[in-house]
Order: sequence, then C-alpha cells, then structure tokens
Amino acid sequence: MSAFFLPILLLAIILEGSLTFLPLVFLVLLVLTVKKRESWIFSAAFFAGIILDVFYLKTVGTTSIFFLSFLFLLLLYQRKFEIATYPFLAVSSFLGSFIFMIILGINAPFMEALVSSFIGLLMFKFYG
Repeated sequence: MSAFFLPILLLAIILEGSLTFLPLVFLVLLVLTVKKRESWIFSAAFFAGIILDVFYLKTVGTTSIFFLSFLFLLLLYQRKFEIATYPFLAVSSFLGSFIFMIILGINAPFMEALVSSFIGLLMFKFYG
C-alpha cells in the first residue's frame, strides 16, 4: 500500500464521515486508481466504503459496491484510452461524485459535484 495515500485516505474517511458530504474518499480512490493502477486499491475501496456506511448509518456495502463498480469501469476504460489526463479526471470525478451524491440523497448534487471535481483535479495535480 502506498505510504502517502494511506494517511490521506484515513483523513478523508474521518472528514467525510463527520464534517462534509463531499465525496472525499471517492476522490482519493479515483486519483489513486488513475496514478497507481494496482489491485490493492480495490481492497482499500471496499473497506473505506464499509466504514463510510457505518458512519452514514446506511445499509453496509452500498458505498463499497459503488466504489468497486466505478473503479472497475475506470480500469476497463483504461484499456482503450489514457486515463491519467486532466480532462478525463475532471469528467470522471464530476460524474462519479454526482452519481454518488444522488445515491446518498444529497440536495443540489450538481454544485457539490463541481466542487468535488475541482478538488479531484487539485489532488491529481499535487500528487503527480
């Protein structure tokens, strides 16, 4: 596991579970997947999703299924196109955040997805 992303992922879990509805864990996992493309990311996504479901008091596994499905589709897309670009990350973080917030039942998911996309681009820029 990446020593750089583990503390960031734990911080994102705590922040998202207690302070904000922005999908910070999703953004960290997205950037990690785009940069690393390693199989242990699926395990991290699974456990992070379970922890978030406990924080949200939702059915355990819903968030994990979303994370795993989105990351799997992202890696399938990677086989034909380059995914480590700013336009791809902007679109995928916006769409993923928008869908995730609809699943959570957040009001006004469009504006929050725009903010999430911007945060995802910043993460991508500072990691790379």
